[in-house]
Amino acid sequence: MSQEEEIIKQEGQQKARAGETRRVQLTGGSTLVVSLPSDWARGVGLKAKDEVYMVPQTDMSLLVIPGTRAEKIPERVIEISQKEDEDEILRQFIAYYVSGFDVIRLKFKTPLPELRSKLKAHIRHKLIGVEIVEETTDNILAQCLHGNVDLPLKKALSRMSIITSSMQFDAVKSLTTSDPALANEIIGRDDEVDRFAHFISRQLNLAVHNRVMIQEIGLATAQDCMNYRMIVKSIERIADHAAQIAGSETLLEKRKIPAPLNEHIVKLSKMSSEVYDNALRAVHSMSGKMANEAIFKLKGVLKEEESATEELISSRLDNNAVVSLRLALESLRRIAEYSTDICEIVVNMIVGSPF
Repeated sequence: MSQEEEIIKQEGQQKARAGETRRVQLTGGSTLVVSLPSDWARGVGLKAKDEVYMVPQTDMSLLVIPGTRAEKIPERVIEISQKEDEDEILRQFIAYYVSGFDVIRLKFKTPLPELRSKLKAHIRHKLIGVEIVEETTDNILAQCLHGNVDLPLKKALSRMSIITSSMQFDAVKSLTTSDPALANEIIGRDDEVDRFAHFISRQLNLAVHNRVMIQEIGLATAQDCMNYRMIVKSIERIADHAAQIAGSETLLEKRKIPAPLNEHIVKLSKMSSEVYDNALRAVHSMSGKMANEAIFKLKGVLKEEESATEELISSRLDNNAVVSLRLALESLRRIAEYSTDICEIVVNMIVGSPF
């Protein structure tokens, strides 16, 4: 595109944003027609016989999107030298994946077969829908597949939520029954939750930049993308705390938890889990009543945490055990708090936007 064409396009976009009124006309006896603003058409590069997408919105407006102007997203290249940190490379790859890039290339300045194998294993383990389509001694080319049809957002969110719920239940079970094998298995399950979190975040980021995709993934507006991103982040944090509870069991090293304290832990876990389950039901049903009921239950969780903490302090456990169990109690409270954050998002979504 020449500089003159770019200036014309920018001027057209600026004029189009101001808005204008168009009269609907009848043609052919039954067809209603409205012309497109010429400034807008020039601004987006529309020409005669080009296609546009027309998407009805929930507020009865109509979204018009140029259908043939989609630009090809360039591949992203991560250059890797001998001194590069493995975790840093992986974080950069995940950032490109979540942002919505389809093709990501890892380019090695020198042959590093061991690092190449580790990165491939991490990519396959931590991300959904990524295929290695090309590999040489100095290159790995990854293709990110579009999974919003086979695994739509709400289905992926449901799977992520179920895994997280089971993590909390099993984490407390491993703590109260002194089961280190179960605790270690739960910590590994946290990676599965992260996979769904990255996958859903990718869908949401793509939808923000492609308005047609918003309805394809089952949402109504771009604002919903932001709300679901916050819900996913809260569930991810809940899974982290479940893993932390399991980690507390591994630190206890077979120390016996007194029966009265065990009872408090089980009770607190049950109350915290009820808040989380109610929060998820509120999300799926978009029920403000259910969301507010879950928020109200937080008071009981806080009160029970205080009782459990008093029982812990009065126990004869050594300092290391007290610290580990205190962290577990705090994690159970944080699970309930993150659950009420989800409920508040639901209430905000029900109220909607004033615009």
